[in-house]
Amino acid sequence: MKVNFTSNEELAPDDIEVVVSAAIMNGEVLSLMQQIQNLTPPSTTLPITLEDRVVLLPISDIISIEVFGTEISVQTVGKSYTTKGQLKKFHARLPQKTFIQISKSALINIEHLEYLEAGFSGNMTAFLTNNNRASVSRKYLPDLKQTLGL
Repeated sequence: MKVNFTSNEELAPDDIEVVVSAAIMNGEVLSLMQQIQNLTPPSTTLPITLEDRVVLLPISDIISIEVFGTEISVQTVGKSYTTKGQLKKFHARLPQKTFIQISKSALINIEHLEYLEAGFSGNMTAFLTNNNRASVSRKYLPDLKQTLGL
């Protein structure tokens, strides 16, 4: 397979046109075209439902997400939001490279991680922006270290 780039000044700066060329139309070409069509730019907001409205939170502003029973607490740079849901469903809607699970009940945005400090019984405490803290359980510590390149 060859991949080429050709500049097209007729396109807008944020438009991309993909042309697939092959000798014949076959299953491999159809599969490639389907994969390209399924590509969508990553979302920059996380919609959450609050009582009678839906709020779009900028993903870059989210510091941490914690679950307390069936309630989810979303800490952002400016405010805290409480909604209903499951942590795993929130995690699936967020960039996996940026949001890491640190315990059975919490996710953090590593872009808001300032430092880690050793705690009791092998746990660590994550110190986040806006003076937020979160406990990192031993089970999830290896994944966090790997994500941080430690």
